[in-house]
Amino acid sequence: MSFAAKRRFVLWFLVCLAAWPLAHRFLVASFEIDPWRLCGWAMYCTPKLRVEVALVPERAGRPIELDLPPSLREQADRFAERRAVLGRFVNPALLARGALDRLDADSVVVTIQHHRLDPRTNRVVGTREYFRYFMDERHRISGGRFLVRDLP
Repeated sequence: MSFAAKRRFVLWFLVCLAAWPLAHRFLVASFEIDPWRLCGWAMYCTPKLRVEVALVPERAGRPIELDLPPSLREQADRFAERRAVLGRFVNPALLARGALDRLDADSVVVTIQHHRLDPRTNRVVGTREYFRYFMDERHRISGGRFLVRDLP
């Protein structure tokens, strides 16, 4: 490898190293990924916060009381862990499909509650998102987010 090639490689590496904090900050702000992951430097600025997930099965548009099977609860816990790390890159439709496959319900509402540090106020604020999914006769999932509320 020639000296010029080595120099270009080192220069390219330094540019990437300098640009990564800005790119990571964009991912954290836009997609709510965990600032403690993906080698970001924002982890020193934010507390580690959890994501909570709830499943509510529905029949004819009304919530029904069903005990969730342990395998579905485990799937919801794994989803919450993945959602906490990767933020909006993790789609709740996969969790809804698992719920609709296992439960006797027409639809399912997936509730995701997460907290984040608000950069304007330096306070922890919470948001609750609601997703409703249906399964049609061909076993395709449809639906999506229908409500977002900021928590007090």
